[in-house]
Amino acid sequence: MKDEDRIRIRHMIDAAEEASAFLTGVTEADFSKNRMFILSVIKDIEIIGEAASKVSANTKANYQNIPWSDIIGMRNRLIHGYFDVDVKLVWNTAKNNLPSLLNFLKKILTDS
Repeated sequence: MKDEDRIRIRHMIDAAEEASAFLTGVTEADFSKNRMFILSVIKDIEIIGEAASKVSANTKANYQNIPWSDIIGMRNRLIHGYFDVDVKLVWNTAKNNLPSLLNFLKKILTDS
């Protein structure tokens, strides 16, 4: 794997860990009422998507269990549709998808 891909995957891991840390002990109701939480988690999801978009096609092909296009698509939606963000979708992504993504990404770094 290229060093640049390792760096991008590390950025994805850092942002996923940060988003998870922000949500530790936070309920969905608390999250949906707190603009600081919302914006912080959105920013981390944007970072994950931006880093994913910079990962080489070869690495993406080698790790097809990661939904690269979905990750990038969510980043694009958050960036360009900032005025109409579905907070429930952000919550569900952060709580339900980031933990498994984080495990996959860490495995990539330890396997390669």
